Amino acid sequence: MSEKKLTNFNNPAISLQSWYVAARSGNIKPGQVKSFNLLNRRLAIYRDERGGIHALDGHCSHLGADLGLGRVIGDQVQCPFHHWRYGPDGRCCAAPGLAELPQRRVRVYPALERWGLIWLFNGPRPLFELPDAPAGEACWHLRLPPQHINCHPHLVIANGLDIRHFEALHGMEYTRPPHLTTQAPYQVTLEMEGRPHSRLFQMLSGSRRQAISASFTTIGGHLAWVAVQQPFRFYILFAGRASARGGCDTQVVFLFPAGVRLRFVQALGLMYVLLHDDHRVLNSLSFRPGFTEADLALKTFADIINAMDIW
Repeated sequence: MSEKKLTNFNNPAISLQSWYVAARSGNIKPGQVKSFNLLNRRLAIYRDERGGIHALDGHCSHLGADLGLGRVIGDQVQCPFHHWRYGPDGRCCAAPGLAELPQRRVRVYPALERWGLIWLFNGPRPLFELPDAPAGEACWHLRLPPQHINCHPHLVIANGLDIRHFEALHGMEYTRPPHLTTQAPYQVTLEMEGRPHSRLFQMLSGSRRQAISASFTTIGGHLAWVAVQQPFRFYILFAGRASARGGCDTQVVFLFPAGVRLRFVQALGLMYVLLHDDHRVLNSLSFRPGFTEADLALKTFADIINAMDIW
C-alpha cells in the first residue's frame, strides 16, 4: 500500500472517490451555470437548456477563467473570457479566432439529482450507487437543513459504527450483541438492537414496549445509510463533505414508507436527541487514532478509507 493511501483517513487535503452533495436542485435553473468551491477545488455546475445537469472543473483549460461566470449555449458552457466552449464530455468544442480547434478538455464529474439535491461523484465513473429504499417500496422524503460540524467528514460518517458510544453517551442498552459485517470493498454494516434507559427517549423513539432494531452502513468514506426496522420502518441517508471553512458540511435525508406518515415525528425526535448529543461532542473533537479492541468497527472503516483511491 502506498504512503498516499495510508494517509486518507481524517485527512482534509484528500477527497475520496464518492458521491457528494453539490447544491440544491433549485439553485441552478435551466440554461444557468454556477461555480462552487468543493472537494478542495473549483467546480462548475450547469443545466443545459433542456434541464440536464452537468458538472466539470471550474476553470477554462485556456487561461483558467472561472466557467461559472460564463453562460450556457445548448448543452455547452461558454467561457466568459475568450468564449471557448465545453460540452458535457468536457472536450473543447469551440475556440473563436483559432484556425484549429485545440485538443483541450476539462475534467467532468458524473452528476445526478435525487431528493431535491444535485450529487456529483468525484471520479471518472461511480464506484457505487447512492443508497435508496428497496426497489418497489414507495417512500416520501424529508430533507433536513444542512449542518456544519467542526471535525472531519470521516469521523462524522463513522459515528454510527462506534458501538460503545451508544451506551456511554446515549444511555442505550443492547438487547442482543451488535453484529459487524464487511461488504468489500467499500461497505461496513453494523446491526444493532437495543432500548434506551431514558423514559423520554423511549417515548420519542416509540421503544417503550419494543426494542429499536436498525442497521448502520457506511458506504465509502462520505455516506452512511441507516435502515430502521423496529419499532417502525424508515431510512436515513447521511452525507458529509469537507467544508471550505474547515470541518464537515452534512446533509441528512429521511425516507418514510407511505404507511408511516403519522409516525415521522417520532423518527425526527429520536434523531434529534441522538444528533444533538453527537454534535456537541464531535464539534470539539481532536481525533487521536487510539483504537482499542472495542473499536473493531471503527478500525475496519478506517482501513477501508485508507485502501481507497483518490482522484
